[in-house]
Amino acid sequence: MKPQEVNLVDLSLSIPTVPYDLSVKELRGVFEELGIYRFLTVLKGNTPIGVVYRDQVNKVSDSSLTAGDLTHPLCRLRNTHLSKEGLVGMLELLPMEKEPVILTDKRGTYMGVLTYDTVLHYITHHREYVLPVVQRIHSLIGKKEHLCIFGLKNIEEFKRVFGPEKVESVQKILTEDVRDLFPGEVAGVPEKGEVWVITGNPPSKESIKELFREFHREYTLLFGEFQKVHIYGFCLDMSTLDSQERLYKLKEELRSRTGKIDGSVFIIHGLQPTLILHDPTKQKLITNIKKKILADFKDIVERVRHAPKDMWEHVLYDMFEKYPYFELFYIMSEKGLQITNNIVNPKVDYFVAQGKKGSERSEKPYFRKALEEGSYISDVYLSKATDEFCITVSELFSYEGKRYILAGDINFKQIHKLVKSFKETTV
Repeated sequence: MKPQEVNLVDLSLSIPTVPYDLSVKELRGVFEELGIYRFLTVLKGNTPIGVVYRDQVNKVSDSSLTAGDLTHPLCRLRNTHLSKEGLVGMLELLPMEKEPVILTDKRGTYMGVLTYDTVLHYITHHREYVLPVVQRIHSLIGKKEHLCIFGLKNIEEFKRVFGPEKVESVQKILTEDVRDLFPGEVAGVPEKGEVWVITGNPPSKESIKELFREFHREYTLLFGEFQKVHIYGFCLDMSTLDSQERLYKLKEELRSRTGKIDGSVFIIHGLQPTLILHDPTKQKLITNIKKKILADFKDIVERVRHAPKDMWEHVLYDMFEKYPYFELFYIMSEKGLQITNNIVNPKVDYFVAQGKKGSERSEKPYFRKALEEGSYISDVYLSKATDEFCITVSELFSYEGKRYILAGDINFKQIHKLVKSFKETTV
């Protein structure tokens, strides 16, 4: 073995094995006896074919199944010696971020299992070797760090129009703007066409908006005739993640969400994920739409305020006919307790959680801001009631000497409809 190389078997985990034809009942007994193992390796004869997971075995009700029926196939890798650089290449080539890899000798005999964590742990403990950001982030899971990812929408269409060299120019603009505006460790991820940043604190809304402005100012000077390229991005709090699988799924989910929203968009993920948007062509329009929403909401509040208290829910149901873009209403007491159930628009065609009387809302921004300032319209955030982006409008009102706050939610899809209808009305 050459200096600075490692034998892969020294990094492997000695996961116990079970035979292919072992019954589900016997398999449960093995898991119970071994205790700590999340999965076991399945052998067919002497050949390892995959692993069987404890969680899946516990869910099975068909006693006729065997370990072979529940096996999850895995890649197999022959044992060898690799340098640290070779280990990094192995992490990039094999699907180890998502699942383990079975290690065998040259005859195919089982030697152990390699996981992303164990290989990454070895590499990161060699101080003389600096890991790329894309690899190192896995060692930050559960730690007080933030991962920000930036990319460009519609870049493939741009490439067909201007060619690959111009794509590199646009991506360079994005990378340089990110470096200028965000403290932390910045690295390009060419295979994804993204820029990743590891930083101690989440970015401010002002810095994200400044990035949008700076990028689009430079981009417009160079490619003003093609206005389809926009920035997408999101920030993850690594301390809230507990596994590579959760990190991977969350990245894919947020990429998907940002792709469905027009213009430049950035999501700060957290207990109440926040959406930051930028579309220069719509800024004035959005301001006018917010004014319309607040004016409509004042009308709703007035109708509630002048109705008997026991009729409030009925009045709010009627308001969906006049203002169909609202998805739900509810009323809170001065102390922040919800005093009505969620009053849901009967025409919504998606799931809305049924918030109930007595729910505590006193720490919510839409309650505190309305109590302090009289009325409030939120930024876009991810609703727990629908798992969709929405905005909340709230207003303080008095009734028989007591103060109450009415809140209304508007699904982000309805904002797009409002934009369209408002354009048509304006024209």
